[in-house]
Amino acid sequence: MNAQTLQYQHGISGFVIEKNIYGLTHDESLTQPTAYGNCLNWVMGHIVRTRIQQAQMLGLQPPYAIEDYNAYDTAPVTDASQAMSWNTLVEQFRALQSQVDEGLGKLTTEQMAARAPFSPTNNPDETIGSLLAGLSYHEAYHAGQLGLLRRVVGKKGAIGSPVPEEVASS
Repeated sequence: MNAQTLQYQHGISGFVIEKNIYGLTHDESLTQPTAYGNCLNWVMGHIVRTRIQQAQMLGLQPPYAIEDYNAYDTAPVTDASQAMSWNTLVEQFRALQSQVDEGLGKLTTEQMAARAPFSPTNNPDETIGSLLAGLSYHEAYHAGQLGLLRRVVGKKGAIGSPVPEEVASS
């Protein structure tokens, strides 16, 4: 894993998230899936929270305090009073997209090899690089959830499959 790969994955994730959140409203973001799970608002807040952690690991000063995102750690947001404004979450996601991207672009081999401040898998050998790689996968997982939750609220899927040539020509 190298910094350029992490930066590339971060860009793809940002692209997918932007597609999946396009045109959603605050009320839609609070719609709960019928069989457990988290609403769009929680998933987006969780992504923002994780990006704050990434910015901190990259030695950056994130513009938002992680403590403000405690509701987006593990427990679901089930009540509107627990939720941040959807527009605020989207704005903060976008601000962190460029900040984390810039930080990843400056990441050195030495920094990637440094011991991570925490390990979600309790790996005693976790490095900044391995943790950032894991967080990249973590974000891709949640980007997919946003796509599914987009459909739960009645929106058309934002990312479609390419149309096979034989179908396109008929």
